[in-house]
Amino acid sequence: MTTDQAAAETVHPLRRLLHGDTGPDVDALDGLLDTPPFTRSAPPCGPERHTRTYDRLRALGEWVGGANALQHDPARLLAVLEWSATVDPPLFLAGTVQYAVCVAAMTELGRPGPYLDPLIDEVDRHETFGSIMITEVGRGNSHLATRTEARFDPATREFTLRTPDPTAAKFMSHVAGTGRAHMAIVYARLLLPGQDCGVFPFAVRIRDADRITDGIHITELPETTSVPLNYALVTFDNTRVPYDGWLRDDASIAPDGEFTDPLGDPDRRLVRSLSVSSNASTGAAAALTAAARAAVTIGIRHSQHRLTMGRLRTDLPVLDYRTQQDALYGVLAEVYACGFLVARLKGQYVRQRSAPTDLSAAHRPVWAPWASVSREQALTKVAATRILQNAAGVCRERAGAQGLLTANRLLEYEGLAQVYQAAAGDNLLIRLDAGKQLVEDLTHTVPAPTEVGELISPGGVLALALLRERGLLTELRGRVEGVPVEEKTAFETWNPLLPDLVTLADAHQQRLLLEAFAAAVAEAESTVTDTDIDQAPHLPALHALHALYAMKSLEQTLSWHLESGSLTSSDALRVHRERARALDAVHPHLAVLLDGCAPPDARLRAPMAEQDVVAALFASGGPAT
Repeated sequence: MTTDQAAAETVHPLRRLLHGDTGPDVDALDGLLDTPPFTRSAPPCGPERHTRTYDRLRALGEWVGGANALQHDPARLLAVLEWSATVDPPLFLAGTVQYAVCVAAMTELGRPGPYLDPLIDEVDRHETFGSIMITEVGRGNSHLATRTEARFDPATREFTLRTPDPTAAKFMSHVAGTGRAHMAIVYARLLLPGQDCGVFPFAVRIRDADRITDGIHITELPETTSVPLNYALVTFDNTRVPYDGWLRDDASIAPDGEFTDPLGDPDRRLVRSLSVSSNASTGAAAALTAAARAAVTIGIRHSQHRLTMGRLRTDLPVLDYRTQQDALYGVLAEVYACGFLVARLKGQYVRQRSAPTDLSAAHRPVWAPWASVSREQALTKVAATRILQNAAGVCRERAGAQGLLTANRLLEYEGLAQVYQAAAGDNLLIRLDAGKQLVEDLTHTVPAPTEVGELISPGGVLALALLRERGLLTELRGRVEGVPVEEKTAFETWNPLLPDLVTLADAHQQRLLLEAFAAAVAEAESTVTDTDIDQAPHLPALHALHALYAMKSLEQTLSWHLESGSLTSSDALRVHRERARALDAVHPHLAVLLDGCAPPDARLRAPMAEQDVVAALFASGGPAT
């Protein structure tokens, strides 16, 4: 059996481990690639690109049966987001907001009415496109101190939205002129006479195809090449919103003006109002991981085909060089680890999407609300962002000038990761909140390592990761416990600890990645009997990649283990040697591993990933005039 035949026959086990149950739904969308919106070219940014993005979003919506259909099928929603991130990052961002935020907020938090029901139908049919307006331009952490006002008019039972000053303008909403109707989920502070009722979302018609809604002012922002959309600054000047445009959940205002909210707490209301961020975090984690699989596929295929003329040996594929293997196989291992973790997260999300309504003191937001909605979803989005940025960046650097061409996709994927450092929650703030939660939530414990066996092995690396996380957590809790109660919420108490909170959150996330990889290997082993082992080449491939990922992970934390005494300098030398051996072990299994994660060629459409790179590059351009 040839290497290629072995790869073809072992695709399904690896794809199932990486994709969970969404693989077939993702593949079914490839029929869109031959439709006019997806065959039409457009410049990297600007109005023509935005027009194409919305044409593609409408075509995608029609293909899946409308936006509301995805609201009732979370697995298919994730499949749509994964596919769109691989094909066209701006389409992914617009689709995330349309499907995972706007439709979800209106159907989950809204209540039926003569204003909201037709608006939901228009968004469902893609006659109106959605945006989200939460971030305010003038201050950091604005999600925790929203200044946009929604005042209730008891005479008309309507609300008026008002921006108190320019620093409270809503930032980066994609509602600038496109000749299309736009609405937005606008987060505003509900104010009644003498009463601040907390932050709620409002469904607001921003513009139709011809004019902007009265009382709304839109300032078009300069273009960006990182996920280009029609971004804008938006302010409100007593913009009227009907009562059922208030996405009130179970809150209400009685005819006599009395406000009632069963949650009865501003922080709980904020987290509930932002519960749709669960969709955005999980969708982003799945989609960015899919984009990372595409990036590493492009990078490795190019290195397989790219011949070099160095004088040690001519006509040698650049991937035969150790430096290229070291960079790209390490990225491949990270992408697999993230895929296994995201597959677990997707399964949990599909089974249970509702956000918590209870909020313990340890889980109250300090810097941003995202970790309070779901710490693990938010942290997985952080991990996927980091791994995509590394995968796209390394593959671009290792491709030379070819990596700079937008047709080769890597810059688009890198731009997507840059945007998601802030989109769906700022990654640094998520890590800060998550680290503080881990310290203050005394019900959270780190499992003790089970029987370790060989220390410098994947099982040993996981045990050492648990040891490190426990050590970091114990040290931080000890430092906080010595602080007087009245000072435990003080800036002066926590500010010196912030770098350590980030380190703890990262250690927690890294341990989860190692556990997910180990669980995937165990699952793969459990499906193969001793008599079938020779027919399952994906197992030695997984074992080799697992070892490489584990050694790479341990190398990154060697300083802590050496300082704490959990490893010696001799152990550190063994780690480096084992990493080198693991790198050698991956190489013979590359065809199996790459085919296990690679998207179809039609979805990639990257000239540098083609067998004949030169012909593909000539075909991708046009004659000069």
